[in-house]
Amino acid sequence: MPVWEDDKRMTFTEHLAELRIRIIRAGAAVLVAMVICYIFSNQILLGLQKPLTLLQDLGIVVFSSNESTDNTSDNPATPGADPKEKPTPKKTSIPWVVLNPFEIVILKFKVAGYGGLILALPYVIWQACAFIFPGLKPNERKLIKIILFGCSALGIVGIIVAYFGVIPLVIPYLLQWIPTGWEIQLRANETISIIVLLLFGFALAFQFPMVILALVYLDLLSPETLRRFRKYVIVILSIISAVLTPPDPISMIIMLVPLVILYEVSIWASYLVRRKKQTAQ
Repeated sequence: MPVWEDDKRMTFTEHLAELRIRIIRAGAAVLVAMVICYIFSNQILLGLQKPLTLLQDLGIVVFSSNESTDNTSDNPATPGADPKEKPTPKKTSIPWVVLNPFEIVILKFKVAGYGGLILALPYVIWQACAFIFPGLKPNERKLIKIILFGCSALGIVGIIVAYFGVIPLVIPYLLQWIPTGWEIQLRANETISIIVLLLFGFALAFQFPMVILALVYLDLLSPETLRRFRKYVIVILSIISAVLTPPDPISMIIMLVPLVILYEVSIWASYLVRRKKQTAQ
């Protein structure tokens, strides 16, 4: 009997019982994580708001459309001041609003739900692996571990890029398109939802190298094909970056550069995948 199989085979009923236990444990972990995230929901909300003021905190002034950079009327000249000296632009903080008393409660439940799933995800994955791994061969276990590690690492990288690179530039930039004289107020529920979707979107988009490696492992793609179509892929990635970001080169480059780097890493990694597979055969 192969070493990856248990000495004692489990019956179908025993498999169902074990699956039920794993699901109950995973569900309990998610509930506990949601409660913890709800307790710290105020801190989580502040963290999600942080990217919008990140540029101001770094000393890069972001103006609202209903304020002028010329604040001479607000700051009259003082005795001894140089009349030729230009006034210092004012920093602005955009107010967050809620439209009814229940909106903030609903928003906290949303944050607790998203945060709880993320916080409990490692334990949920561990429970799933504990149920599946006994029926897999050693090389299959190793492959799944590599995929899980790669997806987790790429997801974290995508969230970091979105949090520190994309959101601080894109959303404040979009606010500059609001006509002069219009008051800027961000509805908390909708804005936080947009930020969360952007974070999840980048985490998901950064998974495409793992998809490429899986296709190479299944012999549906080859490293030579990836290199041959590199130029076309870069053009496609450029179009995607231009569509998903505001019409300025900085935002486009912020999204394009990591995707191109990931594609190049995928080409390099695909050779290793093929070599490992050939060695194992």
